[in-house]
Amino acid sequence: MVRCVGDPVGKGGYVRISRLAWGDFEIAGIADARPAPVDPCRSYPATSPADWEPHRRWLTAEGQFQPDLGCFLLRGPMGVVLIDAGIGPGPVPYLGDADGCLIDALAALGVAPADVDAVLFTHLHFDHIGWASLPDAHGVPRPAFPRARYVVGAAEWAFWSAGPAGVMAHHREAFARAILPLSAAGVLEVVADGSSPVAGATYVPLPGNTPGHQGLRIESGGARALFVADLCHCPAQVAAPHWSHRSDVEPDAGRLSRRHVFETCAEDGTLLAFGHFPRGVDLGHVRRDGAGWRWEPRATLA
Repeated sequence: MVRCVGDPVGKGGYVRISRLAWGDFEIAGIADARPAPVDPCRSYPATSPADWEPHRRWLTAEGQFQPDLGCFLLRGPMGVVLIDAGIGPGPVPYLGDADGCLIDALAALGVAPADVDAVLFTHLHFDHIGWASLPDAHGVPRPAFPRARYVVGAAEWAFWSAGPAGVMAHHREAFARAILPLSAAGVLEVVADGSSPVAGATYVPLPGNTPGHQGLRIESGGARALFVADLCHCPAQVAAPHWSHRSDVEPDAGRLSRRHVFETCAEDGTLLAFGHFPRGVDLGHVRRDGAGWRWEPRATLA
């Protein structure tokens, strides 16, 4: 059963959560923030307004693109696991001084920061790492989830620790603020790409959005789910996998990753979870549609 809630709590405004019991674990998709809507052709520079006409259902009523900035909480045999860590408490200047509401959302789910056993990063863009570290009373950054293991893949760690050229400043600043303190404290684990960071979960390399971008495959209780993070930013990309979001560092690799995931998961029925799809359509399945694919959500907003 899927249900979505929108409870007005905390300074982040409405906490949007989609929930699904899947196998012997529960998934909660949490929107840490929702930025202001923008022209979809700005986010997808190779597209035209005409390209979006068949996909208007995935835009706002005014024809604008407005993704969620989301992450996922899993509860089951693997413990309490957070996949990615949102934008942080804010204000975030790049997002018009938006505030994140992840901690409020976790509280609405009955989860305190100390309850989290692991934080698994799919990649290290600013909107996936913001809550990883928070300043203490003296302004010193500390792990925000004090008992958790923090895990990232080796290729992603190598990319960001090398100080990549051409990456926008807000990504580099977030890495320095939220991730480097974890490394300095000795709590960040860098693991081999494709390895198993926790029981029942396996990293799946899906390069494109960043060179070390990975999904997480969960198998439990006879059910399979793949958390694909920024493989797509909008459901329209399921039907148009050749479109690339402007944040993709390696667009050609991203197109190959999308086609591989869609081809495989349309056949085996794996549940997919997208961090930037709006809550209510963030969990679902890729289905065959003629020679291509379409997105079939499992939830709609209540």
